Amino acid sequence: MSALLEAVDLKKWYRMGDQTLEVLRGVSLHVPAGELAVIVGPSGAGKSTLLHLLGGLDRPSGGEVLFEGKSLSGMAEREASLLRNRAFGFVFQFYHLVPELTAL
Repeated sequence: MSALLEAVDLKKWYRMGDQTLEVLRGVSLHVPAGELAVIVGPSGAGKSTLLHLLGGLDRPSGGEVLFEGKSLSGMAEREASLLRNRAFGFVFQFYHLVPELTAL
């Protein structure tokens, strides 16, 4: 069955001076249409980072996210914004805005 949402070998790291903090190291996920997926793990495991990547709020350092077979990484910011507006829904655990996004 083809995936509605797919992560292929996702990697995410952050540079902090001379050091690199690896948050995700090759995560893959296949979610067919109509299926439910749950992401669980201890604090600091990278759950929020993974969700930001899957929702197109951030770009991976490696690998790719596909929605309906189309790569989110290859989208221009405007195209990604339109996709988030039309196809995704977010429920955040805190009542503050995502700093990467503006009202525009």
